[in-house]
Formats: sequence, structure tokens, C-alpha cells
Amino acid sequence: MPDRAALERARALLMDVAARDPDGPLARGLERFGSWRSLAAVVGTDWLPLGGRVTASAIRVARQNLRVLGSPPAELGLAAPGEPVQLRGVTAPLPGDSAPELWRAGVVEDADGQWLFDEGRDFLLVSPQGRALVLAAGGRLLNAERLQVGDEVSVFGTADEAPDRAGLAAAPRGGLVPALRSGTTRPLLVSVIRRYDQGSHGPQD
Repeated sequence: MPDRAALERARALLMDVAARDPDGPLARGLERFGSWRSLAAVVGTDWLPLGGRVTASAIRVARQNLRVLGSPPAELGLAAPGEPVQLRGVTAPLPGDSAPELWRAGVVEDADGQWLFDEGRDFLLVSPQGRALVLAAGGRLLNAERLQVGDEVSVFGTADEAPDRAGLAAAPRGGLVPALRSGTTRPLLVSVIRRYDQGSHGPQD
């Protein structure tokens, strides 16, 4: 887990950037981070590559990424494989997966310090445009301690296609289905918008 000083710098940087656009996509992007843990999940990745001090380059990257996080979601299937994309929908399990919980995230503490953990399983993202496979490996659950079937979410990741091993579609493009995954240096991000059993919006931790 990043040290407290790094998190303080990151939070100060993001708040300064969002203050320049209080009603636009920069501020909406900042709303994705509901706690210290959610911010720590992206410090040091390409979402927020913050070094020892705040530089003009760091500010520029933060602005670009907050704008991405605050932008409207794309339509399923419009992004080419390899492109960054945001999709919004409701979580659903893969066929044969009966567990209601899809993801857990949090902080554990031991004699060596504090550690972040993110443990998620692949799931389906269902929207009016269809279904996409979300590949959990390397991903981060941003603003909640758990993700459950039926939660409404935004997922930010790299567009891809994956083999349709579960029969999710009528074998488009030779048995491939739309998928979202982590990139090489930019992890997939899952942000909870609305719980399946609640009417509230926004950060859930």
C-alpha cells in the first residue's frame, strides 16, 4: 500500500485538478474515489503515476485520466480491441456461478504494515446494448468493499474479445464476445453506482 505521504500528495493533486472544473468531467471523475483505499488502488499505476513530487506532467496525466473517469459510457461494441473504454451496466454471474458475491476489496494489516487486497471473479456486464465479459484479473474495485450480482456499475478497462466458452452469444465473429480487461500498466477499474438492494448512488465504502 502506498505510504500516507504519497496518498496525501495524490489526493491534493486530484482535488486541485477537479477544482478547475467543478461541474464537469474532472469533478465527476474525482467522485469515483470514495476513500483512502480506493485512491491507493490506483496510485503508482498509469491511472495516477505519482512520483516523489507533483510536476506539470503529473497534473496533465491526472487531468486526462479524471476526464476519462468522468466521461459518459460508451456503447457496447463501438470500441476497437486495445482501446480504453468505459461501459455501464448491471452485474450478472457467468453461467454455473451461483455465488452472489463477485468481488471483495479492502485493507489488511499485519506486522509488516498495511496491504491492499482485491479478489474478484469474472462476471457479465449487462446493458441495453447486450452483454460483455469482464475479466477480473489485475482489476481494482474502487469505491466499495464488495461487488454483488445485480449491482449497477461503471467499468473502465481495455476493450477486447474473448472466446465464448459459456455460450453467452450466438457465436459472433467465430465464437468471440466483447470483453473488458486490465491493460499492461493500467488496471481495470470497477466503480459501484447503485447497490442491487439500495436506491443510493455514489461511493459505497
